[in-house]
Amino acid sequence: MAISGKPANRRTATPHTTDVGELFVRRFNVVRIYVGVLLLLAAAIVWSGIKTAEEVQQYHQDYKTLQDMKKQERKLQVEHQRLLIEQQTFSATPQIASRAVAELGMYSPTLKDKLIIQPGAATALAPAAATESDAVATNDSDVVTPVATTDLSPDVAPDAVSESATTDADVAEAGR
Repeated sequence: MAISGKPANRRTATPHTTDVGELFVRRFNVVRIYVGVLLLLAAAIVWSGIKTAEEVQQYHQDYKTLQDMKKQERKLQVEHQRLLIEQQTFSATPQIASRAVAELGMYSPTLKDKLIIQPGAATALAPAAATESDAVATNDSDVVTPVATTDLSPDVAPDAVSESATTDADVAEAGR
C-alpha cells in the first residue's frame, strides 16, 4: 500500500466479500441504459428520414400541381384576350347600325323591297305610266310595256308592277 492509504492495485481494491454476479448486474444495467438510448436515437433517425422523404414527395407533387395551374392560367389568359376582342367586335356592330340609321337614313329591307335576280330570267314588266288624260283618250288599260326597274328605295310603291303582266318566267317561278 501506498502512503496515502489507497491500494496500489485495483484488484486489491475490490472487497472480497462482493459477488461476481453483482458486478455483472451493475455493469449490464449501465449497458442496458446505453443500448436503450442508442435504440431511441436510431429510431429517431429512421423516423426523421421517413418524414424527410414524405416531405420531399409532397414538395414534388405540389410543384407539379403548381406547374399545371400555371399552364391553365396561360390558357385562360389567352381565352380571356380572345373573348375581349370578340366582345369589342360585337359591341361595335350595334353602334355602326344605329349610326347608319340615324345619320345616313339606311334601313333593313323588307320582303317587298327584296328582288332576287336569276341569270336567264325574263325582265319584269310594269305598266307604262299614264296620266288620266291619256287613259280617257285611249281607253285601253290592258296595254303593258316592258320596263326594267332596279330602284329598291322605299319611295317606290310595290304596286308599280302590274299584276296582269305575267311572263313565262313568272309562271315558271310560281310553279316552283
